[in-house]
Amino acid sequence: MATLPIIVQILVGGLGIGGLYALVALGYSLLYRAMGLVNFAHGSIYMIGTYFGMIFYMGMVGGLHLPYALCFVLGVLLTGLLGIILERVFRPLADLDLMLMLLGTIGVGVVIDNLAIFIWGAQGFAVPHPLGGKPLKIAGVAIQPQMILILLVSAVLMVALNVFLKRSRIGKGMRAAAQDREIAAAMGIPVNLTNALTFAIGSGLAAAAGILAAPIVYVSPAMGGGVGVKGFAAAILGGMGSIPGAIVGGLLIGVLEGYSSAFISSEYTPAIIYAVMVAVLMIKPSGIVGETTVEKV
Repeated sequence: MATLPIIVQILVGGLGIGGLYALVALGYSLLYRAMGLVNFAHGSIYMIGTYFGMIFYMGMVGGLHLPYALCFVLGVLLTGLLGIILERVFRPLADLDLMLMLLGTIGVGVVIDNLAIFIWGAQGFAVPHPLGGKPLKIAGVAIQPQMILILLVSAVLMVALNVFLKRSRIGKGMRAAAQDREIAAAMGIPVNLTNALTFAIGSGLAAAAGILAAPIVYVSPAMGGGVGVKGFAAAILGGMGSIPGAIVGGLLIGVLEGYSSAFISSEYTPAIIYAVMVAVLMIKPSGIVGETTVEKV
């Protein structure tokens, strides 16, 4: 029988992993709110963002081993710039039929994955823990330092995003453009610019998740597939297009994953996660938070 410290330890780990899923889910929801776009290349953006940060940390650029914090910032910024470029690529897809949209975004994801293989190879690499791999003991609960960092940084990024969207002038413009593009454009809001910024923020959040996860996973061109699917599931579970919903959905999936892996079997974890998701959607089709989302036109 599991003791209380073990239960708390699993909870902390689940919340940490859930924070990563939430950051990825936020990218899905931001783009859906702004453009009505379902971006199935988001897992590939998560992967490439991880590489953008870790190549500097691992000395793969000119032999320089930069500090982890600096690599985090560089990776997020570079992926944000990539997001601005990708927004221009994806812009025509936002007005297409859903099936064509999905095929287009999946195709771009395949291109990104293969570019990563071409540039860095398919083998991948392990990333050393920047804070050391020895667990910290807190009231009998063993917690990896990287997991604490994930929890803290994820929380800061989520709060910062909410403050930015609600308080800043640019954030309010992004929300207005997401609510009604035509009226926002008539009021002088540069909709294409706000969409590009939204894409940059969503891509940067995915990169942040990947760089935070890098020391506890194996970095490779294939790393984005599973996380991309779980991030999308989190966005759907919380309510597609809902910012709070993406956070709630991500945390819930992380906790479910932690406890099901510990007490049942990791083999059944995906089935349990998706069974819970289906059950929630049967009761509340709009998701847990159920915020009204933008309609595709």
